Amino acid sequence: MNRILACAACLAAVLSAVSCRRGPDGPNVVLIILDTVRADHLSCYGYRRATTPFIDSLAGAGTLFLRCQSQSSWTLPAAASILTGLSPREHGAGFRGGAFYGVDPAIEYMPAAFHSAGYATAAFVNVVFLSEDFGFHRGFDHFDCRGFAGAGSDRRAAETTEAFLAWLDTSPGVPFFALVHFYDAHMKYEPPPPWDSMFTDSSYEGEYDSGWGGVQRLVAVNAGEEVIPPEGLENLIGLYDGEIAFTDAAVGVLLEGLRSRGLSSNTVVVVVADHGEEFMEHGFIEHGNNLFQTSVHVPLVISGPGFDKGVECDAPCSQMDIFPTLASVCGLETSGGLPGGDLRSAAGGGWIPASGMLWRADDMASVTGEGRKVIWIPGDSTAVVYDLEADPGEISPFPADEEDLSAVTAYWATPALGRPAQVTFRETVDRALRGLGYIR
Repeated sequence: MNRILACAACLAAVLSAVSCRRGPDGPNVVLIILDTVRADHLSCYGYRRATTPFIDSLAGAGTLFLRCQSQSSWTLPAAASILTGLSPREHGAGFRGGAFYGVDPAIEYMPAAFHSAGYATAAFVNVVFLSEDFGFHRGFDHFDCRGFAGAGSDRRAAETTEAFLAWLDTSPGVPFFALVHFYDAHMKYEPPPPWDSMFTDSSYEGEYDSGWGGVQRLVAVNAGEEVIPPEGLENLIGLYDGEIAFTDAAVGVLLEGLRSRGLSSNTVVVVVADHGEEFMEHGFIEHGNNLFQTSVHVPLVISGPGFDKGVECDAPCSQMDIFPTLASVCGLETSGGLPGGDLRSAAGGGWIPASGMLWRADDMASVTGEGRKVIWIPGDSTAVVYDLEADPGEISPFPADEEDLSAVTAYWATPALGRPAQVTFRETVDRALRGLGYIR
């Protein structure tokens, strides 16, 4: 009996020590990834329409990064770059040789770093490419992934915010890291009322309306076999903007949820897009076709402890800077080998890489810096350059010189840090990818 009592006392002491254990001292973090949102369609970036009043307010309370570059033009490699702090050539996640590759479990990963530091961690994501099949679940205590029901997500932005706030009300009393992913701006564009008519002409009666899309139609348009008339394209853009405004409203509810729970003052909120979207500026619609600014210039807003208020930062930066920045702000232990920098210093400089195609048979790589972009098809002996200051629409390329070509080929030769295995899919994932058209 005495031994039993002694063991019980010992167990009680251990449990008491665990329950009283001091958590990490860093702030909470909410990382919001907007799927398929190009920077120049947010009103805080000067867009002609008032699409994002809540994100605009967040930018006014924090720092707006004017020249953030995505590391790819589609979700899988871009999201992997956000969460690993590595370029696509380094982390290896993407699509090549007819196969998909996820995040290598051996490489450093932001959610796992937060988890190791004692943070409560949760993810609310809405597309198959961010599922556990692709390795994105690592480090999360709570992993809520939707988007397996066919073409598109089965959870809208408002429901995603509700799920996050419900988790927040049941989470442990330690700092938290939450990833919240909104898929709504991805084609097909189907904003709910009243956002469906917010930026469209009610007199439009053509076929390029809510719900238009699908892989076969996109392939036909991008191959030049189908021509979208100007009024149809303008209607699609209006619906896309409606999706952005709908998503912004959900961001507003999320921010109010933090405020009403007394969490705003000690929470870093990051809003970033994985990639942008094309509307025939270069003969393509949707994304994953090339590395023009329409696809890789993404919004980035950060607000909270450690970030200046009401600042617009014009220094070039990238998705790879987010992990090292949050690690510094929150006191996370990392390997120290991340290529990005702390965005609070906003030093800029150096070439910013991008690569990883989805719809091209061959790959494409680019480096951006000093107001210019070099685009190269691996294996070619030449590359082209765009002057982003004089030619922001990337209309007039000129031949790359030896220095430009060396910069982009040096990126392509970057040693791989991750060597992910080819992804094999569960039946639900296979069905979702076929519904989206990624497997035929």
